[in-house]
Amino acid sequence: MSTNETEAPASTPVTPEEPVQQPSVMDRVASMPLISSTCNMVSAAYTSTKESYPHVKTVCDVAEKGMKTLTAAAISGAQPILSKLEPQITSASEYAHRGLDKLEENLPILQQQSGKVMDPCCQEPCGDGDRDLPGC
Repeated sequence: MSTNETEAPASTPVTPEEPVQQPSVMDRVASMPLISSTCNMVSAAYTSTKESYPHVKTVCDVAEKGMKTLTAAAISGAQPILSKLEPQITSASEYAHRGLDKLEENLPILQQQSGKVMDPCCQEPCGDGDRDLPGC
């Protein structure tokens, strides 16, 4: 064997595989078809609006930069607290996952794209006054 090849020594204990890391609750919510497609629609509208209106783009760019700065400051300031509260955060996360499982079970609409959820509403004739549906 050459010196470039590396093998684990025979005395290295074999450890069981580590449990697969469950995605965060936010990742699960964001990956739901209804939420994901709605976010994509809103993002497309936001981008289109910025491209169509230069003054709005300027204001949005300033707001985005400010949010990035505030977020970075909040993350660095919260890190020590988050480290201290890790056990409580883990418990809350497990509880939130169970709640999300129930939501997905009881609300199958979450597994549909936003266009399919909105279309049935808008295919019906719109009423008058306060009963008008947006987008009809």
